[in-house]
Amino acid sequence: MPAAPRLHELQQGFADALTGRSDAVSSWIEGAGLEPTARLQIYRNTVAGTLDAALRDSYPVVLALVGEDFFDAMAARYRARHPSTCGNLQRFGGALGEFLEQMPEARSLGYLPDVARLDWLRQAAALAADADAVEPAVLSRAATRDPEHLRLQLHPSVQLLRSEHAVLTIWQWCQAADGSALQLDGGAEHVLLWRDGRDVAMAGVDPATYACIEALIEGRDLAAACAAATGMDDEFDPAPCLRDLFAQGLIVACNDEERST
Repeated sequence: MPAAPRLHELQQGFADALTGRSDAVSSWIEGAGLEPTARLQIYRNTVAGTLDAALRDSYPVVLALVGEDFFDAMAARYRARHPSTCGNLQRFGGALGEFLEQMPEARSLGYLPDVARLDWLRQAAALAADADAVEPAVLSRAATRDPEHLRLQLHPSVQLLRSEHAVLTIWQWCQAADGSALQLDGGAEHVLLWRDGRDVAMAGVDPATYACIEALIEGRDLAAACAAATGMDDEFDPAPCLRDLFAQGLIVACNDEERST
């Protein structure tokens, strides 16, 4: 009789069985009236069902676009390629956009990977930490500072997605209940996402505004953010962008580096 495996070997073998990689651990499973492999299959089905439900929760619009049969087949392949490595199910599924880009059956839906990314960013915005918006007086004082030394910190829920496809239009169409046909007259869309109370809000923005907000998220100073925007549109005016961010409570800190030294 082979030597009994160590605890970590049993744990690894059980994990391999749950993900369908190997049933080698079955020789150490007490069937109690069932074949050991059949008992392992019960656990495997439970894990698969739980992970599939997590993907459905994270990707409701992908599900709406492809239907249940396609989604279930996709989820099974995704689980095999990207097994969960964290006890938090809300982190499972983060690579689905990249996975769909490589899935042959999804190639006819060129927009699907970015729709998946939009679904995922909505979840990220919903789960992000909270932060208090700056007071109007703080922003007024910041407006007098040198933009080369001023960094604006945005709310943790702020997310951005640049797509070659009309992903926001597609997402909004999936929410409509009027049965209207999907009209995709436009091309690329730039999407800003943020948490508004208990909901996640989204808005399409022009490329220059996107570049400005992206630079602020990256921690660049206001002058650099404006330069990034004017690189897209030399007539870009930062005032409307900053005014809208403030109105939504999305500016949470104004750091004057010159005064802090």
